[in-house]
Amino acid sequence: MQSKASTIREYISGLRPRERSVIETLDQIVRSAAPKAQGSMKYGMPTYDLASRFIAFNSQKNYFSFYADSGIVKRHRAELKGLDVGKCCIRFRKLEDVPLATLRRIVGESAK
Repeated sequence: MQSKASTIREYISGLRPRERSVIETLDQIVRSAAPKAQGSMKYGMPTYDLASRFIAFNSQKNYFSFYADSGIVKRHRAELKGLDVGKCCIRFRKLEDVPLATLRRIVGESAK
């Protein structure tokens, strides 16, 4: 679901507590793994520009989505086993199901 928020902070503050907690965690992962990334709202979701790549994430109606470069996601597909993984999108229902260290590596590789 696309947000009409104009900033990442506004987007996060408008979420329900459960969704806010997950999105805050994803936001922290991106900001810590890529401290030079520039964050903004694009396509109604938090997006971080990393040189020629980007990272984005969103709270959907029934799941969360995390977007990254398709080649990087492909390299980590085995570590994401059990999740709904598309070409560049990783979808999950609970944060506990996601290998957060893998997301950090994906962000780190995206920042290079």
